[in-house]
Amino acid sequence: MSVDLEITDAMLVTPTGRRPGTIAVDDGRIVGLSERPTGRARRTVTADGLVALPGMVDQHVHFMEPGPTEREDFAHGSAAAAVAGVTCVAEHTHGWPVTTAARLHEKAGHLEGRSLVDFMLGAHASPDELDRVGPLREAGAAFVKAFTCTTHGIQGLDPDQQLRLLRSAAAAGMRVIAHCEDESITAAAERRLREALREDYGVLPAWRAAEAELVSAAVTVMIARITGARVTIAHASQPEVVELVAHARGLGAALDVETCPQYLLLDEDDVVAHGPTRKFTPPARPAPAARQLWDHVRSGTIGLLSSDHAPSTLAQKADGNIWSCPFGLPGVETTLPLLLDAVLRGDLTYERLVAAYSAGPAAALGLRGRKGELSLGADADVVLVDPAGARTLRNEDVVSKAGWTPYAGRRLRGTVAMTFVRGQLVAEAGRPVADVGAGRFMRPDFH
Repeated sequence: MSVDLEITDAMLVTPTGRRPGTIAVDDGRIVGLSERPTGRARRTVTADGLVALPGMVDQHVHFMEPGPTEREDFAHGSAAAAVAGVTCVAEHTHGWPVTTAARLHEKAGHLEGRSLVDFMLGAHASPDELDRVGPLREAGAAFVKAFTCTTHGIQGLDPDQQLRLLRSAAAAGMRVIAHCEDESITAAAERRLREALREDYGVLPAWRAAEAELVSAAVTVMIARITGARVTIAHASQPEVVELVAHARGLGAALDVETCPQYLLLDEDDVVAHGPTRKFTPPARPAPAARQLWDHVRSGTIGLLSSDHAPSTLAQKADGNIWSCPFGLPGVETTLPLLLDAVLRGDLTYERLVAAYSAGPAAALGLRGRKGELSLGADADVVLVDPAGARTLRNEDVVSKAGWTPYAGRRLRGTVAMTFVRGQLVAEAGRPVADVGAGRFMRPDFH
């Protein structure tokens, strides 16, 4: 019996180990995992010397569509994901927030045929819809995003509103991703800084202070414990947030914590030196925080990695002052390359990389058995990595519509050689090679 594709002679990686082998693919799914090729494939890709990872699942990206697409759109954003080994994204745009089931259906319809990789859609918590989470879950929303301070034009929720949202989410079986920064602390800091006529780049860590994140995370963790809701604390910038979550998990809370490369590789000195091109929130903290976050990634205390891809162009970043220029960094195109470099420098293992940036997010998104694993019956989402390769990140190579990266000039070990989505080659050697439209809308399944 023939199959569509065999990827032979690769080193196959799972969260628990690695072994040499062959991946057989038919009708978009993995149908065989063996030591040797069968020779019965209609197409064979020889991966001698390459490492085969399950496709990365990035649970936190913003592709800005529908709505204004000067920063990014699904065509460019999904192509940037594909060249970096990301085969499925969970997207939510602040410019056109999804707050109802009808709006989610409208967005899914708009995006049909517009993505190179598979995608899920998140919703935003609206103060007017806090008690009506169930219809969003039934419509296929991957999660509900909640802000605890007004950011990106999205209204922040106070503790009472969070309590209502998490009760509704727990009843509906819906996961909540929480952006934690206390509104009263950030607002008071902003008032003081503006009264002092501050416009230097040190505004950022003083305005979005570590205390604001930690206080809000503590409140959110407690409300999650009270309600039993499944909650992920997004983009943790400091180890104290991770430790809060770990303690609550030990008491039975259904909590996870996510961090991103910008908190592992950038620090407060970078923010103060570069300002607009390092403006994201929560901001990067002093260097010791990053070192401790790396420890938590290695130990598994941080179970989820994402890019928080929130791009702007350099022109947009340069428009106005440090207060008015947009938050966010492009990141979906560099997250796996940066993590591969960490692996090849001995700072991380392939297994932990796969657990935190592929298998973990897939499970959290209700995609277990379909995404994030090299296993029989799973979608044939495969990334072939060349550990002997190397590259220097350059703005001119960026596929994202943003057109730049904060890591430009950084020399990285390892390269993403090929990316397959359901057995289809979508990117090779840093460039997309398939037509936009190869990606499908994915719905979560928590049964």
